[in-house]
Amino acid sequence: MRIRHLLTNAEKKARIIYHDWRHINYLSQLVKQQQATSSLGEFKVKYLNKPGIAFSFDDSFRVDGWYDTLRELFGYYDIKATFNVNAFHHFEGQREHTQEEIDKLIELQAHGHEIAHHTFKHNNSVDYTNLHGVQAWITDEIEPLFNWLENQQHSVTEEKFKRPVTFAFPYYRKDERTIEGISPKYFKAVRGGGHNELVIPFNKTGYIPSLGIDQINLSHPRFLKNLLKEIKQTEKNLVFTCHSVLPKHIDWDSFDYGEEALDAGKYRITPETLEFVIKEAKKNDLEFYTTAEIVGVATFIDRNFEKHIRKLLTISNDRWILIKDLLKIKELDLSNQDITNLDGIQYFLNLETLVINLNYIKDLRLLNKLQNLKHVIDSSSTPNKGLDASVTSGL
Repeated sequence: MRIRHLLTNAEKKARIIYHDWRHINYLSQLVKQQQATSSLGEFKVKYLNKPGIAFSFDDSFRVDGWYDTLRELFGYYDIKATFNVNAFHHFEGQREHTQEEIDKLIELQAHGHEIAHHTFKHNNSVDYTNLHGVQAWITDEIEPLFNWLENQQHSVTEEKFKRPVTFAFPYYRKDERTIEGISPKYFKAVRGGGHNELVIPFNKTGYIPSLGIDQINLSHPRFLKNLLKEIKQTEKNLVFTCHSVLPKHIDWDSFDYGEEALDAGKYRITPETLEFVIKEAKKNDLEFYTTAEIVGVATFIDRNFEKHIRKLLTISNDRWILIKDLLKIKELDLSNQDITNLDGIQYFLNLETLVINLNYIKDLRLLNKLQNLKHVIDSSSTPNKGLDASVTSGL
């Protein structure tokens, strides 16, 4: 009887693997049918038409695993991701996030990642609107998280959250009412689960699909190889949804969240799986984006920097700053704008001359992302820390 039980488990595992293989193969064929009709070849440009992927992580009670693993794995403005947050811990008595957890989220933002909206308390959007209506859902779950995020800051740096540009539906649950209720009024794009059109064009507004790659969705990352090859042939992008990032040896029960957290524990991915996806994406020359970048929106940590760009482009506070508009700028004067952080400068890919006199900028590493930058004019006493000699060679 015991041998038969083991064989049964083996059969179940084989069926899961076969099912996953067939599912991903179907998606690969689907993407192949949606390939771009024209090829721009070497003229593909990041943020405009160079295809890529986005990692999207749900549920901010999982922040410790994100912070401990992904800062090193993803690097500084290198492999970028979107972290979809709530104000409350799902378990542990539904407590509000601690200051330590808030600091970790803001530090992830400081490494180039997007902090996105995932509702205030993670209520099922469809169930909630069926009971109370769309406006009540917006009043109870959408607007409060905007307010909560605005009222937080880092305990040391005093850095604040950016205002979210994109949204992720809890449990992937959405319908036309909930989508239309919040996009485009509150968000440029809203993310759910699978969809017949898996790949996403740049600058899209409204609903965007994603593919879950937690271990409950994907038995082996090798099945993604063909799918990533097909993405390379498009001028579109693919979002991968994940939840906890945990090594294999960590037992979910060790978190002691209780019986109600058992299902949540199934939604986890290992660092090794993420490394495999990154390796295959690089092999196919795919870019790594946040969901905000895929939908074409530029964001800025420093609000004085953002205010100056809005004035320059005559864009009001209720409109998004589009990356395609920043790509047109070749000269930028930021003199005496009380700027401390250059986050957002990475979108000015065609910038040739930058003036940053009389500011408080200590970290210039992001200027290394601008291959066309020839002249950086900075007459202030602030040292140009982190700036390669190649950037200042035109001075």
